[in-house]
Amino acid sequence: MKSLNLVCSLFMLASFSLELMAQQKKYKIVEGAGYIEISGTSNTSDWQLKSNELKGDAQMVIKNGALTNLARVIVNVNAETIENPDNRRMTRRAHKTLLVGENPTVTFFAYGFSSSNDGPKKIMGNVYLGGTNVDVSFEFQSWIQDDIVWISAEGNLKFSDFGLEPPNDFGGAVQTDDDFYITVQMPFELPENN
Repeated sequence: MKSLNLVCSLFMLASFSLELMAQQKKYKIVEGAGYIEISGTSNTSDWQLKSNELKGDAQMVIKNGALTNLARVIVNVNAETIENPDNRRMTRRAHKTLLVGENPTVTFFAYGFSSSNDGPKKIMGNVYLGGTNVDVSFEFQSWIQDDIVWISAEGNLKFSDFGLEPPNDFGGAVQTDDDFYITVQMPFELPENN
């Protein structure tokens, strides 16, 4: 009897998984519309680096005008494009700190969300930065506007998580805190038949 219950349970789980996989669709990112932002503080001011050159896609399920399942999302960014356009010195320091020459791509990867609730949600993710992958739990929101599925994920990290020294400048007079914040805002175009 236990074997029959186990077989029935496995069959139901497999059927549910196959149904969910059949509902998932692959969505391409709308290039030039989203961004990745890395920000933090130093002993003198707040700082921010940003890029609008995201490339990637997501596998998700949209039902009744809402995101109900996000199997995975992956976004790659050319690390050279992450900059502060108003402060070239900061950009050069950041690129040196993030080892951009040896690691030209920053990757955001997230997976495993399924819910029908509104408001902020948590999703597991991974950030590849400076040659190191770090797992992180992101708070995220999603909404649909003008046939675009928007996903915004935010998380707290540390330079030391990546084995990196926080940047400093002017002979150490400016010291950046170890903590930094990452925000990734990703737009995905809805297919016409959705």
